[in-house]
Amino acid sequence: MRVAVSGSHGTGKSTLIAAFVAKRPEYTYEPEAYETLADDVTLSSSEGPDLESLAALLEHTASVLAGHGPGVSAIFERSPADYLAYAAARRSTTASERAEFMRMYVPTVRESIRTLDLIVLLPVSTSGPILARPHEDERFRKRVDDKLRRALIDDDYNLFEAARRPFVLELSAFPAQQLAELMRRTDVRRET
Repeated sequence: MRVAVSGSHGTGKSTLIAAFVAKRPEYTYEPEAYETLADDVTLSSSEGPDLESLAALLEHTASVLAGHGPGVSAIFERSPADYLAYAAARRSTTASERAEFMRMYVPTVRESIRTLDLIVLLPVSTSGPILARPHEDERFRKRVDDKLRRALIDDDYNLFEAARRPFVLELSAFPAQQLAELMRRTDVRRET
């Protein structure tokens, strides 16, 4: 089973994945693209990677996903849709720049997520145990969360028009519940 854990920054993706892999060591863990490409990524002051860097991160993630065929047990930190959400949430770029990014990369994301079996969406929480770090722009974090939910739940970008659609599971903001639900969902998928 190929699982991607999506969410805005600071939602507990790494924590959930570490807990999951500790219980399911047969899963290969693929870290987010930033871990591999950090030296080549240009960060803005408050909105993370610029559009060029988001494109590189997205392309890297799609490439890594393509390297894991059917029947592989792998868990990915971030899906390609995450980078669409980050681009859409940026206010330091023009609407036409964001639209051009979407025009160029939605087809890549659409094709890439077809290789996933499950996408887990971790929400931004304002009252749960995982809160923004003091230096983070909370408004940007929430905009990314909204754009990611629109991409994965509402399918605003028509990412799931193909016959092969991954199951999208939105989890609670509480880590113990997240792990229990992810374990249950991967058990169900293994049995089918």
